[in-house]
Amino acid sequence: MSRKRQAPGSAEVRGRILAIASRILSTEGERGLSIRRITGEMGYSAGIVYHYFKSKEDILAHILKEGHQHILTAVRPPDEAMPPDEAIRAALINYVYNGMRNAAEYRSIMFNSSGPVLEVTAVLAEGASEKRPALRELAAALSAGVAAGLFAPCDIELTAQTIWSAVYGLLARLIVERDIPPRQRSRLIERQIDMLLRGIRA
Repeated sequence: MSRKRQAPGSAEVRGRILAIASRILSTEGERGLSIRRITGEMGYSAGIVYHYFKSKEDILAHILKEGHQHILTAVRPPDEAMPPDEAIRAALINYVYNGMRNAAEYRSIMFNSSGPVLEVTAVLAEGASEKRPALRELAAALSAGVAAGLFAPCDIELTAQTIWSAVYGLLARLIVERDIPPRQRSRLIERQIDMLLRGIRA
């Protein structure tokens, strides 16, 4: 097969590189991703890929940034004026259902333990709420709930990390056990969030 040439600056070529890389990442993980693999599928020389991206890590960073942004967008409650407890409930429900709808993308990002990925997704270290937008928003809602007397005083960041981890665990199982009937999925999600919120109420 002859190698095709594309004019530098083509958004179509850049988008295709990211699309192929995203598919490889979601199905085979980071180990399956390489410049050679991408160019092999595209039928282009490596020079075309390097025109748009410095390295495999650069491609991975772009995929993570876009994919993680999708996750963050889904977490935000539909109405910023919602009471803190309702906002947290809505955000967590959105997070779980979005993760199930985009299971391959979610798995490739959130189940990945490589250094570059954890730079974007890690939430358990002390001070993580200052670096991770989604955790920061959850912590802000918890703080507002404490101020309003809805939630008992607590270590805000630690509580946010614990809630996030609990919901992450349920979502991981729902992705793995993908044939759970919708009614049972809904019951599990509602029950977990009810228990989490009840545990922090004043």
